[in-house]
Amino acid sequence: MKAVTFAAPGPPEVLAVTERDTPRPAAGEILVRVAAAAVNPVDLAVRRGDIPSPVLPAVVGWDVSGTVVAAGPAAGRFRPGDRVVALRPSLADGAGVSAEYVALDERLAVRAPAGVPLEHAAALPLAALTAEQALDRLGPGFAGRLLVCGAAGAVGGYLVQLAALRGLHPAALARPGDAETVRGLGAAEVFTGAAPPPAGAYDAVIDAAGRPRTVEAVRDGGRYVSLTPFAVPEPERSVDVEVYGVRTDPAMLDTLARRVEDGQLALRIARVLPLEEAPRAHALLEAGGTRGKILLAPGS
Repeated sequence: MKAVTFAAPGPPEVLAVTERDTPRPAAGEILVRVAAAAVNPVDLAVRRGDIPSPVLPAVVGWDVSGTVVAAGPAAGRFRPGDRVVALRPSLADGAGVSAEYVALDERLAVRAPAGVPLEHAAALPLAALTAEQALDRLGPGFAGRLLVCGAAGAVGGYLVQLAALRGLHPAALARPGDAETVRGLGAAEVFTGAAPPPAGAYDAVIDAAGRPRTVEAVRDGGRYVSLTPFAVPEPERSVDVEVYGVRTDPAMLDTLARRVEDGQLALRIARVLPLEEAPRAHALLEAGGTRGKILLAPGS
């Protein structure tokens, strides 16, 4: 099978489509024919060597959509032909999902949302889980004033939608050209570079864009959740600063998939590229300004 791999850290050009053996599902695993795999900031960090991979060559990619083609011993949740999505972190073993086939623990997979292209469903797991879990970090019953930074991006777009579904009426920070899009996602007000958010006006900020100066928008003693570990503000004015990274949560992922299915949550797609264009996909994401997920699809 074909897979997107890299043998040593470096720029996007170190990525190559190579031939590898098709995996066989072990006990409790399913074999999935990949419809698409998303490109995420963590993939860039691993490829660059910012987060060293313990195994080289490594296959990139964490979240995937596809069709079950086989099940290993003791795997009984899915049957061949079932459409699934999953988040499978690959930091420990370098066995990413940007490939024609992937074997994964069936407990990580959930039924793909109906009514959307299976390729597009790969945009859901990591970004939407990150958004939902970041909102949870604000505390149970949080009902304060929230500012979402990077609101037009892949994670930020889900943050705005999910915050609105919680009744939070979120404010958003985005580029001027994205103001209408972000309002359409559910932002109650939108700030751009020409009109920054007022200082101390918010009970919490969730930063999905690496803008640490937005800590100034948090009131004294408020909450600041950073989703970008390489751009974190120093704590000030008793602001509680936290860096958060996604965790696997199949039950939460299933709930999110059903929200997509019911039309409550819109998938965030920037573009779909073939596996062979993985270097371009990484370069585009690295350049910034991506509106939604870039997906790699073996069948494209």
